[in-house]
Amino acid sequence: MTRFLLDSGDPDEYREFSHLIWGATTNPSLIAKKLESKKISQEEAFELQKKIVLEIIAIVPGAVSAEVYADGKTTHEQMIRQGEEIATWHKRIVVKLPTTIEGFKARTKLRQDKITVNNTLVFSQEQIFAICLHEKLIQEAYRPFNPPAHSGLSPSGSKTGRYPSFISPFVGRLDDINEDGMSLVENGMKIKKALFEGVPHGTPWMLEASVRKVEHIRRGILAKTELITAPAKVYKEWFALSKKDQEKIDPVSYSKGLQKPALWKAPKEILQIDSIDEFYKAISSDALNIKHPLTDKGLIRFASDWNAIIA
Repeated sequence: MTRFLLDSGDPDEYREFSHLIWGATTNPSLIAKKLESKKISQEEAFELQKKIVLEIIAIVPGAVSAEVYADGKTTHEQMIRQGEEIATWHKRIVVKLPTTIEGFKARTKLRQDKITVNNTLVFSQEQIFAICLHEKLIQEAYRPFNPPAHSGLSPSGSKTGRYPSFISPFVGRLDDINEDGMSLVENGMKIKKALFEGVPHGTPWMLEASVRKVEHIRRGILAKTELITAPAKVYKEWFALSKKDQEKIDPVSYSKGLQKPALWKAPKEILQIDSIDEFYKAISSDALNIKHPLTDKGLIRFASDWNAIIA
């Protein structure tokens, strides 16, 4: 069953859709809109995010994603400190991390500490594969876990958090560059299923993001994506339709002129990775290429929106 999340930083919009949605996604851009160009300190900005997130938590019954501040220079240590703090706000918080090398380093520590993570700014099948592989390696390595002395990690139990980890492909932004964003979701579901075949629990949830139209929603449901997050504007159109009319939507005609990448298959040497250290070597050398220009642009955009409100 596909669950709906609202992509907004406005608690009033959550109240409007509270009977129809399960959870929420927030980010610095959405939070910044609440300030209407006012300037505040970094500490005040963080407290504002906490206040809004907790207000949303009180409205929705499911997970609420809150994002660490990260730009191209943010270290994994900085992301870890932010993520650990954000996770203390509420047991239903999911910490959003960028899908970058530093983001994966932060992911290792947060997942080892049973903090649920949402990998955001996902634009490629290799990124989805990397998130799934990393999650699988984390589950295998840290149940129970005796870390090497140099790792800086602390022992933890076998549970991996209240929810499975999330993967957020941004479909609308791929459409913008003439690539079929929903193909990424559809292929990503196949990649995820293949990697976790036979695994009884812990399979990540696909969270379809950057939803621009009701066709995206319909196609995501057909792909059996676990989660969809969309802005209020799209949900108003979607929920105004009867179930019969929702099912009548042509989910693919809009995408006929878009490029549809074939299913990506990992080479043998990548499939043989069986440790976190080997994983880091693969993504650092681009043997497993997690880089994408839209991920970089997304980081710049979020940082710019957040910095715009910092005095």
